[in-house]
Parts: sequence; structure tokens; C-alpha cells
Amino acid sequence: MIELFFISLVVFVFGLAAITLKYGIPESISESYYLLPPKIRLPVFYGWTILVAIPLVVFWLNISGGTAQALVFFGCVFLIFVGTAAQFKDKGITNKVHVISASLCALFTQIWIFIYTPFWFFTLALTAIFFSFGLRIKGTLGSGKTSINSLTFFLELAAFLSVYFGVYGFYKLQTL
Repeated sequence: MIELFFISLVVFVFGLAAITLKYGIPESISESYYLLPPKIRLPVFYGWTILVAIPLVVFWLNISGGTAQALVFFGCVFLIFVGTAAQFKDKGITNKVHVISASLCALFTQIWIFIYTPFWFFTLALTAIFFSFGLRIKGTLGSGKTSINSLTFFLELAAFLSVYFGVYGFYKLQTL
């Protein structure tokens, strides 16, 4: 079952590495949707979110129990909603679904980390460190344009890494 965790992690890392190596650090992870060629944007971004979320949620639900499972399930489901509403720059319902889903994904997963693991300090440390990186590094917006910073990208990266660290740490504590 641990293989599912590593599938999710590898897909996450390789997806972000491919984007950053080809286009530079985006303003946010979701901005990578707009950096991709138009013909492949939706299937690649949506497929990436599914391949990150589904293996992770199956593994995570398997190792957690009780009321924690609602946080796990909805945290990962909201990540899939982020992928389905990838066009966050469009005003209207797509933007709202994307922003609300991304916020709830981060909120639910981080609540789980803070309540069910002793690794909350890692989340705080990553957030502080990545906050300073994000303010200093300009983000790629596509078409040769850059944003003022990549704060959102680095905060999202901190959230994802804290989830992977927390879930793996929780798993290892359960197997001791």
C-alpha cells in the first residue's frame, strides 16, 4: 500500500520539476496550467491533479481512521476540484470553484497534520522558510512575463510537502 504514497509523491515532484525546468518557477502551482501549450493544458493539469490525489487519498484513508477520514477525503477531493476548475483566471464560477477548492484542500489537510501528527512544527518551519523564498523569487506567468513574486507557489509547495512528510511520518509511527 505504501507504493500508492510514493506514486503520488513521484507524480507531484516530476510534474513540478517538468514545469519549473521548462518554464521557470510559476506564480502558483495552478499557474502552470497557463504555461502549458493550449492543446494539452486541461488533460495534463487535470491528469496531474488526479494522479497526485487518488493514490494519496487511498493510502491516507487506509492509515487513518475515525473522524480524521473526513479531513483526508475532502482534502484530496478538493485537490481534484482544483484540477477540474483549472482556468482560475476566468471570472465567474470556475474561478470561485478553483479558489475555494484550493483553500479547502489546504485547510483540511493542514488541520489533519496539526491534529493527528506530531509534525505540525515541520509545517510551520516550511511555511516560514518558503514564505521568504516566495517573496524574493519572481514567478513565471508565460509569454515571457513575470510576476512580482512566487509567494503563492512556495506556500502551496510548503503545504504539499508538509502533507507528504506528515502522512509518511504518521505511517511510520503506526508501523513502529
